[in-house]
Amino acid sequence: MLDERLLGTIFTLPTSAASGEITLYGIHYHYRVQDDAVAGDKVVVNAISPLYLSVVKPEHALHY
Repeated sequence: MLDERLLGTIFTLPTSAASGEITLYGIHYHYRVQDDAVAGDKVVVNAISPLYLSVVKPEHALHY
C-alpha cells in the first residue's frame, strides 16, 4: 500500500546524489531526485511508487 500522506512532505537533502535513503516518521524510504537539487536544498515529495519517493525542489512541484 502506498502512503500518499507523504505527498507534499518537505525535507532537506543530505547528499548531492541522485538517489538515497531518508527516514520520515521513523520509516526508511528510498528517494530519487527528479531535478537539479543538491545537498542542503529543501525538496518536496511529489510522487510515490512502491520502490521510491520522487522529490523535486518546491518551486518545481506541480500545483493543482
